Amino acid sequence: MNCPKCGMQNMEGVTFCGNCGAQMAYPTPPQSPSPHQRYYNEAPNSQPSSQPYQQPYASYAAGGQYSGGMVPPKNYLTESIIVTVVSFICCCSPVSIILGIIAIVKANNVNAEFESGNINEAICNADSAKKLALWAAILAVVFPILYIIVYLVFFAVAFSEAGGLNHLF
Repeated sequence: MNCPKCGMQNMEGVTFCGNCGAQMAYPTPPQSPSPHQRYYNEAPNSQPSSQPYQQPYASYAAGGQYSGGMVPPKNYLTESIIVTVVSFICCCSPVSIILGIIAIVKANNVNAEFESGNINEAICNADSAKKLALWAAILAVVFPILYIIVYLVFFAVAFSEAGGLNHLF
């Protein structure tokens, strides 16, 4: 079955194109691979690759929609949890903790959106989780440095107002 958008050869029964993600013209339920479908093609006229046929990620039996053999995007849940926990333990910044929590929520929605067939929404959630986790990590590093600078400036101003070292001797 050829994709109506990019022309890529896809296996029979796919809902979305494995190359561009476009919805196929007539989605049909997946069928078990025949012996000649044991290997899939990378391009429309290429030779069979050495990778064996693999069952798609979401199947009808799991209750989700058929994903067309596409692999779900990375959800960045582990990174989001690590950044949030480190920010909380180190008392880095309330902003980084909040960004980390939002990143966890976004990352948690990636697989659910993918399995329900909202592939574009899953990709958007994955990108948001990645960006939020990155900003939370940056703020977790920047805020302690700012705290130290503010503390040193405050200490220097207070020390100079008290007369500096002249009053000690």
